[in-house]
Amino acid sequence: MAQTVEHVGPDGEVSPLPPGERVLWTGAPDQRSLARYFLRERWVLAFVALSGSLGAADALQHAEGAMARLVGVSTLTVILATIAIASIRLFSWQLSKTSQYVITDKRVFFNIGIVLRADANIPYSSVEDVDLQRRSDGSADLMVTLTGAQEIPWLLLFPHMAWRGARRGRPTFRALRDPQPAADAVVSALRAYQQPQAPDLSGAMASPVAMVPRSQSSSVTPSPA
Repeated sequence: MAQTVEHVGPDGEVSPLPPGERVLWTGAPDQRSLARYFLRERWVLAFVALSGSLGAADALQHAEGAMARLVGVSTLTVILATIAIASIRLFSWQLSKTSQYVITDKRVFFNIGIVLRADANIPYSSVEDVDLQRRSDGSADLMVTLTGAQEIPWLLLFPHMAWRGARRGRPTFRALRDPQPAADAVVSALRAYQQPQAPDLSGAMASPVAMVPRSQSSSVTPSPA
């Protein structure tokens, strides 16, 4: 029976994988980790708080109407903080719900896009290395380093692209709540590909990285690597 990959978008459709390909792991970004580390929620709130403090200090410099000014600055600071938090949380929720990461025995796969959907297929012939960037809350970014002959334009894969520790962008599984199973899956699959006599993976030698735009309601349908 063919394995399926569930689409996390609003349509909820499922599509079969090509014959002979096995899913090793599927996942999506964690909403809270995205807000905290990728969208820098705490930095934004710190900036708003600093701006409010400076405004309050300026208000207290006026002998007349200092209290009214202070109340106005405090109210504005609270409103801006609320807007900032709501915007960050909404975007992180949308990003989490519209992104799906898949690791199979043949490739790494991205199904992404809030407005315009896109699929990115990265066969192991195009993968040089993988790295985990761990966070203090236990989440991590899983970054894929491509070989020198392969590169994906950063705008097509943004924001699922990282530059940390690299001279060019690396496709990234962002904000994984439980990153170890994903790391184990991709490392074992990459090692299996690198074995000279590894079955089922020899046909991926000439496969390039593929970036395929999709419609908003499209389902996840990985094309053969």
